[in-house]
Amino acid sequence: MMDLINQLAFIKDLPPLVQDMILNLILLIVAVLMVLLLRRLGTVILVPPLRALASRASADVGDMLVDAVLSPLRIAVMGLALIITVNLLGFGSELQQIAETLARALIIGAAFYAAVKVFDMVSLRPALFKQVTGMTMPERLMPFLNTVVKSLIAALGAVFVLQELNFDVTALIASLGVVGIGVSLASQNTVANLFGFAAIVTDNPFKVGDFIKTPNVTGIVEAVGARSTRVRQLDQALVTVPNNLLTNAIVLNWSRLQKRRLSFTLALTYSTTSAQMRALVHDIRALLQNTDDIDPDSIIVHFVDFSPSSLDVLVRCQVLLADWRQFTALKEKLYLRIMDRIEQLDLSFAFPSQSIYIENPAAAAPEPPPSDEHPQKDSEAGRDDGEIE
Repeated sequence: MMDLINQLAFIKDLPPLVQDMILNLILLIVAVLMVLLLRRLGTVILVPPLRALASRASADVGDMLVDAVLSPLRIAVMGLALIITVNLLGFGSELQQIAETLARALIIGAAFYAAVKVFDMVSLRPALFKQVTGMTMPERLMPFLNTVVKSLIAALGAVFVLQELNFDVTALIASLGVVGIGVSLASQNTVANLFGFAAIVTDNPFKVGDFIKTPNVTGIVEAVGARSTRVRQLDQALVTVPNNLLTNAIVLNWSRLQKRRLSFTLALTYSTTSAQMRALVHDIRALLQNTDDIDPDSIIVHFVDFSPSSLDVLVRCQVLLADWRQFTALKEKLYLRIMDRIEQLDLSFAFPSQSIYIENPAAAAPEPPPSDEHPQKDSEAGRDDGEIE
């Protein structure tokens, strides 16, 4: 090829330095044109069989697969075209070695690029993940796992490409390890929040829409992110809580209740008779047993205590309603029915009271003993009378 270019008349009359520059430029242009031509030719040759192979699957999957590998295929064909061009044009051994190394790096990079594109099209799904590993994975964790897997594929491809380009991969990985330690120390909270997100998704202590209570926040979960969870409090304030705090805290999930406990004590006055007490206890027990959404095995209605100012009746049961509004509506219904029955039995509610008894000291004082002055006077009067006689 070089000999053919040297035969051109307009080049032979030029100075040697200019001849070398023009020859190199012409050679470069020819090489680029050949690479583009071979790339186009390779694409035309390889794409139709690939589309025919993909057409055996469903139309949507086949088109998506071809679109995913088309760009990596063009990069790989460019690498092959570069090798062919260098060998055909007869470049020097040093330049040929560089071109072949670059071509191999392009082919390896194209392979890993195709793997990332295909994985991005397929992605991990709960059914596929369970079929491959036998483990059940929540749907919310799939985007995080997909990102991790794609990052690992890309990182592995970068290592192979750098190794092909004669970089010291071991030293590079060691340097990245030192840098990674520094980055991990600087971003340990972020990493802790990411692991907290994974723990929340896998353990599933709550989900969006649940009403939770923790030592730091109480409210309805609105969103669970990779770094933090947003909770809407009862006063409508939006609180953003880091995930690592939630995973390390005690979380009370009120939305996971299957039933609620109803417990209260009726305090009646001491004027209540035993017959009235028996009738009230019997009627309340019958009321609870005949009310829907109450577990009949959990009903406890008993006269339990003589308090200082009241007669106490304990009422306790389990209500099969997890919703707070429905539970409070049922409580209102039961309380009103019990009040009606107490009024029918002519009973009264007691309230804490004390009786104070005050005594009159004057009325309670004892009478003084009889005085001895009068007998003495009488005896003295008798002696005087005798002396007179």
